[in-house]
Amino acid sequence: MLLIVLPAIPLLGALALLGIRDQRINMPFIISSIVLVLGGWGLTGVFRGTSLSYEVSLSGPFAPSFQADPLSAIFVLLATFLWWVVSIYAPEYMQHEGRGRTFEICTLLTQSAVLGVFLAGDLFTLLLFFELMTVASYFWVIHRWNAEAIRAGYFYLFFSIVGGLFVALGIVLLGASIDGPLAIGAGRLAPFKPGDFGWGLALLIAGFGIKAGMVPLHLWLPHAHSVAPTPASALLSGLVIKVGAYGLIRTGELASWGGGWESVATWLGPALTILGTCTMLVGVAAALLQSDAKRLLAYHSVSQMGYIILGLGVGLYLGAGGGMGLVGAIYHIVNHALFKAALFLGVGVIYVHTQETNLYHLGGLWRRFPVTALLMFLAVLGITGAPGLNGYASKTLLHHGVSAAAATGLPLMVWAERLFLLVGVGTAASFSKLYYLMFLGRPTQIEVSGGESRLFQISMTSLAVVMVGIGLKPELFPQAWAVPAAEALGMQAASRAIAGISFWNASDLIGMLITLGLGVTVCWAGLKSGVFHWQPPLWLTLEGLAKIAGHSLLAAFQVGQGLYRSMAAYFANIGRTMGSRLYAVCQKLDHSRGGTIGGITLSGISADAALLMVTLAVLIVCYTYTDLGIPRLRLPLSVPTWLRVLGG
Repeated sequence: MLLIVLPAIPLLGALALLGIRDQRINMPFIISSIVLVLGGWGLTGVFRGTSLSYEVSLSGPFAPSFQADPLSAIFVLLATFLWWVVSIYAPEYMQHEGRGRTFEICTLLTQSAVLGVFLAGDLFTLLLFFELMTVASYFWVIHRWNAEAIRAGYFYLFFSIVGGLFVALGIVLLGASIDGPLAIGAGRLAPFKPGDFGWGLALLIAGFGIKAGMVPLHLWLPHAHSVAPTPASALLSGLVIKVGAYGLIRTGELASWGGGWESVATWLGPALTILGTCTMLVGVAAALLQSDAKRLLAYHSVSQMGYIILGLGVGLYLGAGGGMGLVGAIYHIVNHALFKAALFLGVGVIYVHTQETNLYHLGGLWRRFPVTALLMFLAVLGITGAPGLNGYASKTLLHHGVSAAAATGLPLMVWAERLFLLVGVGTAASFSKLYYLMFLGRPTQIEVSGGESRLFQISMTSLAVVMVGIGLKPELFPQAWAVPAAEALGMQAASRAIAGISFWNASDLIGMLITLGLGVTVCWAGLKSGVFHWQPPLWLTLEGLAKIAGHSLLAAFQVGQGLYRSMAAYFANIGRTMGSRLYAVCQKLDHSRGGTIGGITLSGISADAALLMVTLAVLIVCYTYTDLGIPRLRLPLSVPTWLRVLGG
């Protein structure tokens, strides 16, 4: 029963907000606290092997089902913790944005839908909550109701609807290729139609990849994350896009983590590796050229999701030996949610007091906001992978997983490892740029109002404490949570894969320090040379290519529309001509005229009508003679005689 109660509590909170007029009641904080306590109490048992499932009995073909395994528990607890942190931060921030009650209702509805996705027991239930999440979070994106927000909302809604359609079609094809229900957590499926099964997996990857911000399906993400209110941006980047990663992990489960998958799914590991590598590269390259702080963070959400997708790809590619990649991906999902939420919240603090997110208009703000500067510095160290922070732990596991794949000698995996290291340098460079321009550069000339808020500090400190705790004890999360999740998914050798890993070995430490040093150097060179101000031509950007493709399709549609109209007019003229001629022929039948048939004179009746009646009579007689079997029946006239009569 707990599995249906957890998503229901935020829904009830949203309904309660409609009837409560007291603005002092922080309903999201109350609801998130309840869900966090219940989730922590009720779901930790799944890491010890306790199975939780529940099915809602409904009359009809659809009965929603819910389940919890270690992977579900990780995502649910992470979601409730982030919602709790943001609920502390949001009320004061939304006083500056306005329409706080609407924001709170959308926040609770989105929380309910997200928890429903993570606790769904079958793909149909997951799809239902997936679509509800899209609708609820859409109102975050358009919260400001200006032209930029509406445009970003269109992007978000269009891509999300397409993603949901892909997931739905994938579910249909999977259902047509197997016997039995499409249960989540049931492990590998055995398809009797491998072709349909393969297409179903591909559609699921595309659908969940859109939500995860996977290149080239990421175009909505920078627009939506940069225009939404900062608390919404923190949840969109920290949690909502993780729904896509969760879906990709479950898709891998259908194809079997740990090897033994059918030949139809052998392409899945290399495909995810390519997509993950491209996502990393595109995201970090675009982030380096951004001047807006929120847009820079949005592109880094794309890049960091690339790390996760790459880990899933090498995990599937290595089969039973891919535990490092899968565990690293799950670990990085948690770490990215923590430091990316902290970064967005820190940028929000600066925006509240300066009304500015352009990095080149800021600078020297550490004097006015020393606590925010310190907490932001910890988050920057986390995302760049500095030793002692949480990002170092998950990136180390991912690096070892990619290195194991590269050791197979496949050129794709060798290049994936090289580009993995390159993206690490780019990440360090872009966050060195963000932190320097915001806090350490020349003091800003714009007006800075007020001082630091205690609620802002509490929310960011909560995230920082967890990040530092994970960074100091990096082996704790994999052993206690991530490995049980991987083994429940079918990666039985996950514990052996990470058993020999030492997070504090000299090679990893030196490599990460070199990466950070190169990143700072690239940042210095970019700022000095002005490279970061370069704006690539339209045809070099995915957004530009999409715009060109869109204009080309519109032009082709207009040409096709003109051709259709011309052809329709041509055939309409032909139709009118033929109709007028047919009408003239029919008019002749309306004129009575006399005639003689076989010595019989007909008057006052159309000869054409008489001809039709005689022909009908002949056909009746022929049918009677041939089909009814009357051998002695003879026609009174021979056929040639009838022909002469009919001819007049």
